[in-house]
Amino acid sequence: MSASVEGLLKDLQNAIGSRALYPADHPRTREGVARIEKQLDELTAVSGELSVFAVDDKVIHGGAAIPGGEPIARGLFRILRAGGYDRLTIRRGVSREEIDRFLSLLAEASKRADSPATGAVSPSAHIRLSAFRGASPEELSAHVSDDEFLHEEVQVLGEVWSGVVERKSLDVDSVEEIVVALSRTVEENIGAMIPMASLKSYDEYTGTHIINVALLAMALGEAVGLPENVVHDVGIAALLHDVGKLKVPTEILNKPDRLTEEEFATIRLHPEEGSRILFSTPRVPELAVIVAYEHHIRYEGGGYPLVPSGWKMNLGSAITQVADIYDALRTDRPYRRGLDRETIVRMMRADACRQFDPDLLAAFFERVVPKTHPLG
Repeated sequence: MSASVEGLLKDLQNAIGSRALYPADHPRTREGVARIEKQLDELTAVSGELSVFAVDDKVIHGGAAIPGGEPIARGLFRILRAGGYDRLTIRRGVSREEIDRFLSLLAEASKRADSPATGAVSPSAHIRLSAFRGASPEELSAHVSDDEFLHEEVQVLGEVWSGVVERKSLDVDSVEEIVVALSRTVEENIGAMIPMASLKSYDEYTGTHIINVALLAMALGEAVGLPENVVHDVGIAALLHDVGKLKVPTEILNKPDRLTEEEFATIRLHPEEGSRILFSTPRVPELAVIVAYEHHIRYEGGGYPLVPSGWKMNLGSAITQVADIYDALRTDRPYRRGLDRETIVRMMRADACRQFDPDLLAAFFERVVPKTHPLG
């Protein structure tokens, strides 16, 4: 499909040039619009929509860079970025009139693409435009607070989880956007994006916590020398590792008091539920299925779900577990305040070789935690 998407984007780019030269009723303009309409009908016939976004000189579709995407990133997406957008989504049923209007706006905006003019290109019923959430920490800090950044990421993550559980469909592009954003944060300033908010509801806690876990897990993966593509996969796995909790009744998840044995038994099923859901969802990476299943298994054995003696936990699971427990301990919850860093370090180090891989734990506290905001 990448070749077809690449062909469509090139045709869009060519049509912008034609639209800048010829009126809407010119044969060359009409021919270009008709060709684009036909391609979109084919590309959206199964999935219902086509979504692409640009990162630097790459154009991403379906979780992968489109071959030959650099000219498109410097052309079509340069125009969109000048208007404040990085992502283009076209839904099934887009009309010829919508396409022509969109091309007309792009053609006009192309004349001043080096002078940003927010609003010069606007969406329509079947054409959506959105800002990319993967700006650098410096760019984000100049425009929005950490909480505003997190709010959007959390919202998108919630939609991704719901899609997996309800429709058995993974929104790969949205996951990629979050991972790219977190990758930049790991490289530039992890502390700028670790929120210290007091989280009052379980839903708010879950979304924010999972983003933190993915960020910390990717930082730990990088700290222990994992290659970039593996760090990327660890990020996706961390974002999806707790999806099984959507199968746990809300009243149990939100309960502020100690859980009963029966309620805790229900909670303990979420790794198996999550791995089962992810396994049956197309395009979910294998590592995500493994991490969902293993993230509550202890380094020395035990934990849940029960596994045979001598079970060797995947490195991605061990990394996610360290990040998961650290962030859970440091975050304010309705029934307790987050712990200070010294207390967390002491508690987790006491569980090295039992709960945690000791080498990962050492790398985490020596090379990742010092980059985050101080606690307490």
